[in-house]
Amino acid sequence: MTTKKFSPKDKVYNYLAQQLTLGKINRNDHITEQSLTTQLGMSRTPIREALLELSMDNILERIPNKGFRVRYYTKKDIRELYTLIGLLDGKVAELTIDKLTESDYSLMQFYVDSMTSAIKNSLYTKYNELQDQFHAIYLDKCSNTLLTNELLNKKKSFIGKDYAHLSSTEITNLLTQTNNEHQHIYYLFKKHKIDELRKYLEEVHWNPDNSRYDIS
Repeated sequence: MTTKKFSPKDKVYNYLAQQLTLGKINRNDHITEQSLTTQLGMSRTPIREALLELSMDNILERIPNKGFRVRYYTKKDIRELYTLIGLLDGKVAELTIDKLTESDYSLMQFYVDSMTSAIKNSLYTKYNELQDQFHAIYLDKCSNTLLTNELLNKKKSFIGKDYAHLSSTEITNLLTQTNNEHQHIYYLFKKHKIDELRKYLEEVHWNPDNSRYDIS
């Protein structure tokens, strides 16, 4: 398995997502070039370009003379994004279900098991990484790059997770429920249940009622 190379934009995004999930910064904090230069050990030019790109992607918004902050989405916005992502994810799954190999299935199960371990050890940012890697197994098989790029861009709107107000028990229950869904997604892929898989991704995994933890 090749090691993915991260662009400055990826590095800034991943850092901000991690800090938000850990509760070390909140969504109203101002994000500046200088602070990221210090934290990431990068020069200001790529940091500035990354921040501008993230603002063009509607992940951050630029605040004149103050830097940037995470873009605010209303509850209605988030619910509508969940519905759209479910439709896109379901279509990608339909297009790739016949392309997965036994090696892919083994890797999917590995990620599900690894997420279980991450939950038990309260490694929430690691869980988020593993979750992305799980879905990337079939996303990377899709030949419709316009579709997959749109899906990935919409998913990136949810930078970090709003776990700060939850107890450890609530977080564990939430992530366990989501990982049980990953296990079922794996099962539907392996059994080639195309219609059930698409419906499950659209109506269960991306059910708008689950969006409350992604509200800005």
